[in-house]
Amino acid sequence: MDADEAIKKLFQLGDVAIESSDQLAGKVARKAAKLADERRDKEQEIDEIKPQLVPVPEREHGRNMRIVPWELLHLLGRATVLSGHGSSRALAQHWGCLKYITSLQRNVHGRMELSESGKDPRYHRLAVQAEDLGIAFALASALRIAQQRHPAYRFEIVDADIALEAGWALRGNEVKGKSNTRLRPDYFLFGFRDGAPARVITVECKGSHQNAGAQHRQLAKAAAQVNAVVIGDPDRGDVTPPGLLMATLLNDAGGVQMRILDPPGDGTLVLSGDGDGRDSGLNGPVEEYHEVPGIPVRDGEHERDRRPGFYIAPDRSQWFARVLARTASAGLLAFAGDRDTAGSLLTRRQRARLGSDHDTGPTHVDFDTGVELAGMRLVGTDHVFRLQSQRMEVFSGIPHVLHDLLSGEPDLTGRHHVLPDLSAQWHEQEQNILAEWGGVIHMDVNGAVMGLRKMGEGRALLD
Repeated sequence: MDADEAIKKLFQLGDVAIESSDQLAGKVARKAAKLADERRDKEQEIDEIKPQLVPVPEREHGRNMRIVPWELLHLLGRATVLSGHGSSRALAQHWGCLKYITSLQRNVHGRMELSESGKDPRYHRLAVQAEDLGIAFALASALRIAQQRHPAYRFEIVDADIALEAGWALRGNEVKGKSNTRLRPDYFLFGFRDGAPARVITVECKGSHQNAGAQHRQLAKAAAQVNAVVIGDPDRGDVTPPGLLMATLLNDAGGVQMRILDPPGDGTLVLSGDGDGRDSGLNGPVEEYHEVPGIPVRDGEHERDRRPGFYIAPDRSQWFARVLARTASAGLLAFAGDRDTAGSLLTRRQRARLGSDHDTGPTHVDFDTGVELAGMRLVGTDHVFRLQSQRMEVFSGIPHVLHDLLSGEPDLTGRHHVLPDLSAQWHEQEQNILAEWGGVIHMDVNGAVMGLRKMGEGRALLD
């Protein structure tokens, strides 16, 4: 596949089939019960799952998702940029999504499917591909569902491991009881709206090349992972946030297929202050805690035990909202290549995942480039690579105005205030932006921009 054909396919809409039904919920519940029996037989601790497994209402997904491959690659890059490999692998980590440029295509029936390149074991390890593309498809669908459910909110992707590190040690010698931290979701969706409580949705992303039975098993395990976070007072009953359990089957005969369940829950975080001050709302410092993992289990008026997981007490509501907002903003900055400013938004334990601030080796990613397109100034980082014999340039960045708001004394609430105008400006000028860029380029609702274009042919090396 040559570069022109690859770029064209990156913006071809394809359909992804979605199954979410009572029948699916029943199959997953039975699989969860079987897994519990297996752990009981091995004298292992039983993983508690969400008390209700229900389908996503059809009005929120329409049994289908239409999407272009470039949006999926963009999402994968955004979601994994803080995944914790450290700066020694910064380049591969930052642009890891590029290995899937030729992996997805639209088939003759309009369905999204793996291309021949995507199926070739010489280029892809199946387990890694399933995990990566499972994340991309899951987050794309989860964001659509969340936006349909709460249209006045703007949702951001937050790596759950990074966020939870602000309150609990998840790695290294500080971890006292790994069994208590084993279960956790992959991501939080953090929703913000002026004058209203913030919203949290847990998302567990699974991918597979196997049959539907493997997906039922994945969803059963996911039901325990999203049950491992509690926000609020356990005396109120089920105070786990709502969860979205996502399993993506990549090699279905008709194309990519998703199976989704929607365990309900409460997922609000009250913010004090009117959001206008530098130390109110989402703004202000975040203290790092050293909590002992465990969720209180009540028996009448008495706490009788603690189950594995992470408990955010009512008086930590604003703290956790700020953690999520700062972690999301740090991911945005890291995506643009500015790891130093990203680190300033994180706690010490969270910051350790970014690696050394002074690493300038060959795999270093620099925040040192920019471009102005249709009057919008973008700042970020770039990389040059080859697709077949064609030299390609990829750019990731954010509007300059967002970087200004997140630098120095960050104004996270202010960032949310300017995003609607930036999105409107982008959509109004999108055709001009594409023409001036000369390739594919996309900005998501949170201001992250990713573009790809061909470069010159270069010159032959001298003998």
